[in-house]
Amino acid sequence: MGRGRHDTLAPVDHPAGARELAGGSSVSLVANASSAKVVAVKNGKASTPNAGTACPEYTPTPLFAFDAQGARVTVWPAQPSGNARNRAGEGGEEDDNSDDANRIGDNGNCLNHIVYLHVYDGDGLDVLNECENNGCPPFTLVSIKPACWNDDLTPWKCPGLFADDVPFAGRAQDQLRLLEEEIIPQVERECGKPNSPRICRTVAGYSLAGLFATWTALNSSAFSRIASASGSLWYPDFAHFATETPLACPIDCAYFSLGSKEAKTPSRLLRNVATGTDEVVAAFRSKGVPTQFESNPGNHFKEPALRMARGITWAISQQATNR
Repeated sequence: MGRGRHDTLAPVDHPAGARELAGGSSVSLVANASSAKVVAVKNGKASTPNAGTACPEYTPTPLFAFDAQGARVTVWPAQPSGNARNRAGEGGEEDDNSDDANRIGDNGNCLNHIVYLHVYDGDGLDVLNECENNGCPPFTLVSIKPACWNDDLTPWKCPGLFADDVPFAGRAQDQLRLLEEEIIPQVERECGKPNSPRICRTVAGYSLAGLFATWTALNSSAFSRIASASGSLWYPDFAHFATETPLACPIDCAYFSLGSKEAKTPSRLLRNVATGTDEVVAAFRSKGVPTQFESNPGNHFKEPALRMARGITWAISQQATNR
């Protein structure tokens, strides 16, 4: 749903210790596998800043963060595999040659997973923690807080949800251009994965960001998987657009979810969310995309981080079948 006075989520504070990229300064990334903590090295000086913990054995710390045309981008490292955490919890020594702590991907035979997640507020740590709790395969999370949520993630102009709301500006094309031309290249260059054919990118989002993720699959060849949790698929004419528009390229899979009470709302537009979601799910299945739909109990605001994490976990756990 759109984010305005009728539709807000509690903000998440940005943790201390995020490494900044500014003025073209060099940032190298080193992982200490035995402690499972990322060490950020900038201009030859190493530090191990602390942030919130996802589990007792692992303390996630952003690799780096930067601004891109008003959007705030925070990059989180791939978390160590469950086996590595279990060995550490049992008191066993990690193999010094293990790359579990900094590898992007779930094992040596799989594609490297990077998830690009647009967030309304915060830095994505709440979603990352829920992914960890769900036993999600390791992946690098790129959290993007857009400059203007309502405008940057909508595909075309639309009136506000209520009479006195500001209209949606429909600047998704500009946001996609920013993602493809600035954010993705900088992230993957700094992560040591520039133009790697083994990268498996997922575009993900909740609410309007779920709408953007779905629209992106029809307009960009940069992503092979999508995860839309409680996506704003009520958006006028979007279901028809999804039905009539071919995929920009074959994709491996698509995930959609919706709360069971989301269509029960005073807004005429929002009441279309269940029908719109059904039509979009059918559209992706008709295009030959392995598609998962999940119904969650509650309204739009119940456990958004958990819902998003379930979508990401399912999407990156699927085999690459369409490429």
